[in-house]
Amino acid sequence: MTATETKQATLVQVSKLKTHFFTEDGIVPAIDGIDFEIREGETLAIVGESGSGKSVTSLSLMRLIPSPPGKIIDGDITFKGESLLQKTEAEMRNIRGNKISMIFQEPLTSLNPVFRVGEQIAETLILHQNMNKKEALTEAVELLKLVGIPEPERRIKQYPHELSGGMRQRIMIAMALACKPELLIADEPTTALDVTIQSQILQLMKQLKKSTNMSIVLITHDLGVVAEMADRVIVMYAGQVVEQGDIFTIFESPKHPYTEGLLKSMPGYEQRTGQLFAIDGVVPNPLHLPPGCRFAPRCKYAVDLCRSDVPQVINTNDEELVRCWKYTDRWEEQ
Repeated sequence: MTATETKQATLVQVSKLKTHFFTEDGIVPAIDGIDFEIREGETLAIVGESGSGKSVTSLSLMRLIPSPPGKIIDGDITFKGESLLQKTEAEMRNIRGNKISMIFQEPLTSLNPVFRVGEQIAETLILHQNMNKKEALTEAVELLKLVGIPEPERRIKQYPHELSGGMRQRIMIAMALACKPELLIADEPTTALDVTIQSQILQLMKQLKKSTNMSIVLITHDLGVVAEMADRVIVMYAGQVVEQGDIFTIFESPKHPYTEGLLKSMPGYEQRTGQLFAIDGVVPNPLHLPPGCRFAPRCKYAVDLCRSDVPQVINTNDEELVRCWKYTDRWEEQ
């Protein structure tokens, strides 16, 4: 896809979403008023350091926030025009795994260790596709073939611990694709996999997206993966979206200083500069967020305005949004 192509229809709209965790130490605003959309047939990447709110965003989309202590306190998530926050739990169970599926970070902890993998795939088909057990196991074999697992008739009889990390990840993808979802959320799908297996998993996801026209939300901190997979990018920092735009704009002319820092931290950048780059400091404690821009304590461009006032999201062009004072008239007044 190019930046000039016709904009696809919106599949999911997230509006002013706030997900907070109520702890003994205080309220943690894990997601604090984020807005974005997921379009039909696109891959949207959500990037940022650990603690930026990426995984909580994905769990919010699935309405899987553990409560207590977590709660969606404001905003809305609409899927094909219908609010997911207004759905009953029974209605959400029909949507999860059926219309919206998710690949979790660590397949070994996501798969049930006491059931064979074929039974776990079949359970989804029995629940959502009204298949009997024999039909579901036959379909499970076909799904394992689809995701490139050899000897699928034998693999469906094995337990998760008998499979390699790459195979477990493929099992998770097979489970997620069992009901042909319209949206696949992949939370760090290649974490802890070696480079060869990582490449195979990403290639598999690209092929499946092309053949089914499903939308993908790819959550990662690896910008190399983003460059290979994504159509658009959302950059998150301390629970907020600080920049979003198409893949070409984000990589070629990042606007937010945090995005700039992430790109400079990619392997290979040091070959052009002669030194490794790192963003100074750490993501702020969510219980003690800075009063102005949340990135200001780490930003080389920060001025007094950044440290005192919260920047609003502004449009820098039709497709790109950025939360930074640098692109406002008030910055010129400093």
